[in-house]
Amino acid sequence: MFEDDDDDLERSEFEIWYDDNRNYFLRGATGIVEPSVEIEAFYIGVYCPAMHDLMSAIRQLLVKQYPIIATESRPAVLQAIERRIEITGHTFLLYLFDLVQDQKEGINLPEKYPDFEKWRVAYRTLHKPYKFDESFFDQFPWLTDEQKNEFMEESRKEEEERFNWKDKRKYDFINMLQRIVLKYYKEIMDFEADQWIVYSSLITNEYVEYRIRFEHYVTFIEYEFPEEDLYISYSEFSKKFHQRFNERWEKEQQLRKNNAEGLKD
Repeated sequence: MFEDDDDDLERSEFEIWYDDNRNYFLRGATGIVEPSVEIEAFYIGVYCPAMHDLMSAIRQLLVKQYPIIATESRPAVLQAIERRIEITGHTFLLYLFDLVQDQKEGINLPEKYPDFEKWRVAYRTLHKPYKFDESFFDQFPWLTDEQKNEFMEESRKEEEERFNWKDKRKYDFINMLQRIVLKYYKEIMDFEADQWIVYSSLITNEYVEYRIRFEHYVTFIEYEFPEEDLYISYSEFSKKFHQRFNERWEKEQQLRKNNAEGLKD
């Protein structure tokens, strides 16, 4: 028993990391896959520095996108948020390593990924510039050119506001993550079209995971959940959230009613 403990103490950080993530490196193998020099080089030269930079960048982005998180002071909640910060980007980088190997081995990506064609369509429409369809005016022939221009400008502003509220959060996250990845993982610059399509899907999935996880903490803080509810099931959390939401809504309605009656008096 003591010999096994000594062996564990002698394992390097890379060996511990590899054992925790070995399933990402199987590439179809069914037996034990020993870590290669290439995997270790990825860990040292890409994974470690990228994850280090990510933690700092994500903390800054969180304050900007979800300022309510900066108001939290309970140790248990802060620890839970910090753990989530520490693993953001983890699976994305591991899948990215796999994608680099796919390119080196000439893997047919449309055959490997059943959803590849869906990703291709999504990739083509990504960041598609806003353009007003002027055929909309065909049903309003009495409008003057000046009225049409005013309507289009208002529509453009509404679209810009929508982008700033929703899509800009996604853009800022992806831009932050991509900037760090490109800094350390130069090999992805050799990607061809199919690799970029998979890459786009991977980085979008990482954003969705980021948004869902941290919006959960925003809700947790905003609706004043106690620390003991940090790790309850999703169904139990949803039930408690709806209860708290309804209670808050009823209080707000009662307050408005009281204010309205006060104005009448």
